[in-house]
Amino acid sequence: MVIIKKLFYWPQSAPIKIKIMGIVMLFVSLLGLIVIMETRSHMQQILREQLEQRGRAIASDVAARSANPLLVGDSFSLYEIVQGLSSHYEDVRYLMIFDKNGELLTDTFGDGIPSGLTNLRSIPANLSYDDTFSFNSDEGEIIDVLVPIAEGKVGWLRLGMSEISIYSSIDQLSQLLLITTVIISLLGILGAILISHLVTKPIRDLATASQGIALGDYSLRVSTYGADEIADLGHNFNAMASSIQTYAKEREALVEELQAKEIVRQELLKKVISAQEDERKRISRELHDETSQSLTSLILGLKYLSELEEPVKNTAMASELKDLASSTLKEVHRIAVELRPTVLDDMGLIPAIERFVKFFKSQYRIDVDFHVQNRLESRLPNEIEITLYRIVQEALTNVAKYAEAQNASVVLEIKPEYVNLIVEDDGRGFDIDLDYKSSASDNHLGIAGMQERTSLLGGEFTIESSPGQGTTVYTRIPMERR
Repeated sequence: MVIIKKLFYWPQSAPIKIKIMGIVMLFVSLLGLIVIMETRSHMQQILREQLEQRGRAIASDVAARSANPLLVGDSFSLYEIVQGLSSHYEDVRYLMIFDKNGELLTDTFGDGIPSGLTNLRSIPANLSYDDTFSFNSDEGEIIDVLVPIAEGKVGWLRLGMSEISIYSSIDQLSQLLLITTVIISLLGILGAILISHLVTKPIRDLATASQGIALGDYSLRVSTYGADEIADLGHNFNAMASSIQTYAKEREALVEELQAKEIVRQELLKKVISAQEDERKRISRELHDETSQSLTSLILGLKYLSELEEPVKNTAMASELKDLASSTLKEVHRIAVELRPTVLDDMGLIPAIERFVKFFKSQYRIDVDFHVQNRLESRLPNEIEITLYRIVQEALTNVAKYAEAQNASVVLEIKPEYVNLIVEDDGRGFDIDLDYKSSASDNHLGIAGMQERTSLLGGEFTIESSPGQGTTVYTRIPMERR
């Protein structure tokens, strides 16, 4: 079973070049053998028929020349005719002449007639035409031709023709055909080598290129010739390799972009954590330095008033404690507003932005215009309001810190499908490709934070700026998260 499996497996595992050469050699060899066998069979039949016709012709000629000597009883003339025949025809094995009674008169056998030759066939009494009979002998097959002399009234003649010449001619023809077959086989092998090279070279190139692409070399291409199926396969392979190369470049660019975003995200996370700690520290310090001291003074004042006999008469101290409690309440309210403005929760996005713009103008002395287009009766989703408010807050804060601007504008456009926010200033601007994409300063981390907030809601964030031309921030957030 193992040997049989190997025999079946070997043709499948052999190279295509060997398969093509093997198929061509097999078919050429089979064709040559079939041609030789068919030619031998056909030639043997033709030569046998020709030999029989030749034997009848020779026998008829000898019978015609033997008629007169038989009639006059000239035995010497008959002997000369018989002996002269064997010297002229190589394929004549014997000649026997009988009288009308069937008695042998003369023959070509000098040492006597072989045993049983005369008994192989009998002479019919009414034979008036040529008759042939074949038998096997030590020399091969013999064709025996029986011819009547003067329609059998004078005698009969038996002529034996050997087929040795036939087989000799057939063997010579077979040798010639064999040599021709060998030459054709050699030419077929050369043709098979050429064809297999032409057929398998593109396939080998495809295999080599495929291995290279599998190892990561996407620049490999194969040469294509002609317009056959293999050429189409080469064109398709090159198109596939180009697509893979394009996809690989896009993937590398995407990986680089993701790595850059990951770096910015990490820096942003560090900044957020640091900002949280700084904010907590600031709130703690303000609570300790201002609110705590104010409350302590308030407690001490109240304790002092409680120890007086007539506290109601000390109106100055009561007024001072009232002012201290009021300022403390304002300070606590300011801290709470900075953490999260209550107007955003109570009244919505537009009033919150209006209040922040008013506070920003009073604090930084920058003229800010706020315009709203397509106001809606209903409020926006909470997460969209918070995101847009923080983007306005961060954008205007960057304007105050870095832009050196005199004027700024905030445009809010509300549509059923999406919300557009535009924050623009006339400051000094910056080079986006040079500054923003190549560094991670606090300003740029703020921009990254705005971009991150927008992307979390499935929105689009774009910033346009150039030195001396100001900066514009575009934000579009869909109403339904994608």
